[in-house]
Amino acid sequence: MGEGRAVVLRGNGAVVAAASLQEAVALSYYLEDAARIEMQIRMAALYAEARVLTPEQASQRAVRSGGIMERMWDYLTAGDPEAD
Repeated sequence: MGEGRAVVLRGNGAVVAAASLQEAVALSYYLEDAARIEMQIRMAALYAEARVLTPEQASQRAVRSGGIMERMWDYLTAGDPEAD
């Protein structure tokens, strides 16, 4: 995976690596959400019109500040009696 956090396996899902379970789960959620959005764009034949980020823009957006991983974990485990 090099410096990346995930590898997408064609036809077989994805593998995500992170420092903690909470971070791995949050990254998996974000990866699946991004794939869903891309699929919808492609199905709507809007891919040519979709804005593609440059590597610099992608790097600027790839932030982990503000407790984003912790907040996603809290969101995904809300109401789960085993989460405590």
